[in-house]
Amino acid sequence: MATRQSELQRVLGLLAGELPDPDWVALVDGDGLIVSCVPPDPPISADQISAMAAASQMMAERILTELEGGQMRYASVAGAKRLHLTVMVKKDHLLSIGLGPDVAAQATFAPLGRWIPEVLRVLKARFTK
Repeated sequence: MATRQSELQRVLGLLAGELPDPDWVALVDGDGLIVSCVPPDPPISADQISAMAAASQMMAERILTELEGGQMRYASVAGAKRLHLTVMVKKDHLLSIGLGPDVAAQATFAPLGRWIPEVLRVLKARFTK
């Protein structure tokens, strides 16, 4: 019997399979907790992933407010060793994606377009215990 967690793992795994060599793909809720993560043991801690997602969201929303840019869709922070992409899935859920430094954020758009609707479907679905 499928559970919400198993379905999220399945969908995030399929998304990760279409991304260019991700370090992690994590769904973070509005309380800053990781709901699901692929792989289950990412190279950095779950606390760091959720904190980065929240910080990235706050930074992006502040900048967008100042620029009158509308609601956040995604934020990208690129460094010499890693790129962090934060994607707004819905008001109270973010995707945190860790990628290599040479991956363009735009390379994730097609897979995200295919798999975010499936993530939303799983979040809305009712599962029996």
